[in-house]
Amino acid sequence: MERFAIIENGIVGNIVIADAEFAQEQGWLAAPDDVEIGWTHDGEAFAAPVVSAEERRAAIRPVTMRQARLALLGAGVLAGVEPALAALPSPQRDAAEIEWEYASEVRRDAPLIAALGSALGLTEDQIDALFAAAAML
Repeated sequence: MERFAIIENGIVGNIVIADAEFAQEQGWLAAPDDVEIGWTHDGEAFAAPVVSAEERRAAIRPVTMRQARLALLGAGVLAGVEPALAALPSPQRDAAEIEWEYASEVRRDAPLIAALGSALGLTEDQIDALFAAAAML
């Protein structure tokens, strides 16, 4: 049994485990372990889909404020949150403090995240990594 890709209009529509002879009869292609549904195949090679940073960030699921705080603690930046919030100009500061204190979850695209990330000197990739870490908690 081997791993095969079912190609539909140049895109991997499914990955199956099958007998090589049967797969060849079906016109399926042998698929390396890293190939996934949604990859493309140009007749010669597989390629991962190109995903923009905006699309990748839009797919990041919200995390609870507990998870967010623990991720910030683990990254050693939690202590900087309160001073960063206090340094924001009003009314942005007021809205950010309310969200920090009372939100049950936080979204990657929330204004609070942009404000905190900037104030803490975090890059977009570092913020993404914090969300990934938080989601594991």
